[in-house]
Amino acid sequence: MLAPVPLLSIIVPFFNNEAFITPCLESLFAQIDKDIEVILINDGSSDNSAHLASRCVARHPEARVHFISQQNSGIASTRNVGLQQASGRYITFLDGDDVLSPHYVEILKPVLLSGQYDLLDFDYQRFTRDLPEVHKDEQVRVHEYDFKNNGVACLEPLFTRSMWHLWNRVYRRELLNNERFEPGRRYEDVIFTPFIYFKSERIAHLDHTLYFYRDNSLGITRNVKPEDIEDMLFAIGKMVRFAENKTENSALKNLAARMIVNCFGEVKSLTKAVYGYYHYNKRTIASLQRAARLCAGTSVPAKKVWQMRHPQVDMLFSKIRLTGKK
Repeated sequence: MLAPVPLLSIIVPFFNNEAFITPCLESLFAQIDKDIEVILINDGSSDNSAHLASRCVARHPEARVHFISQQNSGIASTRNVGLQQASGRYITFLDGDDVLSPHYVEILKPVLLSGQYDLLDFDYQRFTRDLPEVHKDEQVRVHEYDFKNNGVACLEPLFTRSMWHLWNRVYRRELLNNERFEPGRRYEDVIFTPFIYFKSERIAHLDHTLYFYRDNSLGITRNVKPEDIEDMLFAIGKMVRFAENKTENSALKNLAARMIVNCFGEVKSLTKAVYGYYHYNKRTIASLQRAARLCAGTSVPAKKVWQMRHPQVDMLFSKIRLTGKK
């Protein structure tokens, strides 16, 4: 007899997370039931995290777990393995150094069972060592995005903030059919998540902190690589190509511009972290100028459009300032 289709698949990739994988998994296993499937993927860890994960799984034999070990292939490819294995009606992610709220399942499950929404997003909180105090509100507050009255413009606050984390969202499985993360790229969430919103027809926000994000000194934001600049430019290029084919939809174009200008800010920060000043090669300049053409005439400030149109000016003055400090 076939097992019933799970309500939710939670994909948990991890790599060398021995200091964090046990509290991560215990926060999950302490509250799940047979309606929830866990796809646990060891991405070639060289430390003790795979052994610790196995011990956690053994302590919870009632949990519905698929434990996969593979050669190291990077976070994007590992998430793709999770997508291939997931069978739930909904899919979400949990990173191996983070922790779930103890009320995560209790709050999410009734909303998912209603089957009303294609996509749910919810609040999260950063922490370093000690978890913040968790308070459960008596009432579950669900705020539906108002597509009926505002169309895609209701997404503008979200695209303005451009916080595209995968793990504080739950996705209807059908939305992710034929969707894959870009192998080898570290900013896989920026490249992936905005486009899922464009495919969704009913979206809601749960006004609850359900996820705790560990500010890990070994995380991507603390360990900038030159390749990260290329990843962010890839995200910009993907959005530009998408929006160039939707020029008749001014609201969608405006959303794309909001996301692009935030990515431009990230490119500036990344180049400064790598080179010490805003550094743009010829290909980067061409990419930014193409993005500037798309953003012109949208709600993006004209100053930002000008900076994308003339990045070499920004680069020159930034280099002069750096030289003056030496």
